[in-house]
Amino acid sequence: MKVIILSKSSYKEKDCIYSAISQEGYVSFMAKGAQDPKSKFVWLNNPLTIADVEFLSDGRYKHKVVNNATLISSPMVGATDYGYLISIGVITEITRNILADEEKHLAFNECEAALNALRAGKDHLMVILIYLAKLIKLSGAELEVDHCIHCGARENIIAFSFEDGGYICENCQSEDTVKDLNAAQLRLIRFIFKVKEYGSPNIEKLTDDDKKKILTKLKEFVDDIVGVRLNSLDALINAK
Repeated sequence: MKVIILSKSSYKEKDCIYSAISQEGYVSFMAKGAQDPKSKFVWLNNPLTIADVEFLSDGRYKHKVVNNATLISSPMVGATDYGYLISIGVITEITRNILADEEKHLAFNECEAALNALRAGKDHLMVILIYLAKLIKLSGAELEVDHCIHCGARENIIAFSFEDGGYICENCQSEDTVKDLNAAQLRLIRFIFKVKEYGSPNIEKLTDDDKKKILTKLKEFVDDIVGVRLNSLDALINAK
């Protein structure tokens, strides 16, 4: 079974219990002796490690027990870049928290694709923006990014309301309309919710500050609407 490790906890003296996702569902299993630095399973202890695991077939244990495991990839191998390391923590937190346990497996393919994009050297801010947008969609809290939420117009878009859930055009603005996003930032919102691949071309004239502004908006949206605090995003947003 191919799995992505989300978390681990100590069990007894040297064993570990892991929470992971596969394409089939959310899975919990135990690796005996994995806390021992000399264990053949010690590499499972890094979150977002992707592995192919085989379990013992008998039912002697409360948890599934790893019989054999093969490393497919580890996000920490050779990792030294600060932005990359922060991004690994962000992806871990997003994957653990935005979806319920019974829905976490829906993020498997996207999580693997985001990790591959980071390892390939893609812009970490853009990877996180796209991954967060995709999981927001999977959670059922999708935003309207095709047209004005009031009249359906596709032209003269001048604002985006995260509270109302979409774009606002010039004709539908009111005294309460907050216009705190520039044209590039408005385009970025649509881009991250519509793009299919993490390696797609970047938007022209887009700065890191633009990306961080939208990341801040999405963080607030997830906190207010989805009810999940993504504290790890602060380090990414505040990084120089």
